Amino acid sequence: LCSAPMAGVSGGLLASRVCQAGGLGFIAAGHFRDLLALEREIDIFFQNQQEQLTNQTQTKQSQSQPQTQQQQGAVATDNDAHRSVAAINKLSIGFIGHSSLSTKEGWENYEYILRTYQPLAVQFFAPSIVYKHNDNFDNYHSKNKNDHNDETNVTMAKKYGTKFIAQVGSIQEAQEAMRHDVDAIICQGSEAGGHGLRRNLGNSTMALTSQVSRLIKSNCKTTASAVIPVLAAGGIVAGKHLVSALCLCDGVVLGTRFWASNESIGNPALQQSLLKNHSCDDVIRTTIFDRIENELKSSCKWPQPYDSVGALRNRTTREWEGKSEVEWRDAMDGSDLLERYKSSAEKSDGDVVCVLAGEGVGEIDSIEGAYDIVMKIEEEALEIIDRLKSI
Repeated sequence: LCSAPMAGVSGGLLASRVCQAGGLGFIAAGHFRDLLALEREIDIFFQNQQEQLTNQTQTKQSQSQPQTQQQQGAVATDNDAHRSVAAINKLSIGFIGHSSLSTKEGWENYEYILRTYQPLAVQFFAPSIVYKHNDNFDNYHSKNKNDHNDETNVTMAKKYGTKFIAQVGSIQEAQEAMRHDVDAIICQGSEAGGHGLRRNLGNSTMALTSQVSRLIKSNCKTTASAVIPVLAAGGIVAGKHLVSALCLCDGVVLGTRFWASNESIGNPALQQSLLKNHSCDDVIRTTIFDRIENELKSSCKWPQPYDSVGALRNRTTREWEGKSEVEWRDAMDGSDLLERYKSSAEKSDGDVVCVLAGEGVGEIDSIEGAYDIVMKIEEEALEIIDRLKSI
């Protein structure tokens, strides 16, 4: 079980608490335009991991026989080394492909993070595979036509011993990831919250996960290559969803459920919007918000085909869903749409601005600690598995 690297939501504390519960927590680098901000979250992750290990060590020592001062010093030295290794081995970071590595500085900072912190894993999406000499992210197919001798985000990660996880939304993207020998593939279905492939290009979580798993197994039989673990993402918030996914793949990635956690660093007012009496009917995958927000941004605009989000329906989606290109152009040129949206964003008005959420939001009833979320999911999953044994 993994927590998704949600930009503006997934910080060091959330990632650490998920790791403490036995999952794999990701810190979001997002568009990777603020290196110091990412390093602050990495420091928080390390500090929390070390505090947890210190507490565990003190508990064990208090339960054991008294030790000599020399023995205690040896234990402390061993524990310091163990803390360092454990923290580094669990550190995992997620990046947005089209923006994080769109400049020379981005590549330099990426290599700096890999060299300095030696994370266990990095995850990329939109797109998952990025060539070092590719400056064109406007064409969805451009990344498949580059010189395969060029360095990629995958080869750079592996140079530093870091596992590479590719998030994909289609079979085409999965095949590209497989060609680059990634270490795991996340299948993001259209039910997911946040950015992903447009609805007409993406697939449902279960169909995509099942077919990517089958594709990988078939490839292993014909090429004798290693099996790539597959994780499902999209609409998964509970133990029953985990059990369902395990019929098709190796694990799951949860976003919205951890957006609704105490450790989330997202906007508290928008976070509360997740707890309203929602169902999957209240979630839409749409380009509406990116059309508006891209006009307001000076950089890091979302390109096709990733300019699509899973979000809660609200006044903006009701007003603009199905509008023609002419109506959009008129609104951008001659109305106060952008100013109204910008003003609503400053007020954190969830009935106007984008509140990212997947279709599983209807089963989220409270904001809880990330550790407890993982443990409840595990407990529910084990109960279901035990019940299935008796059928």
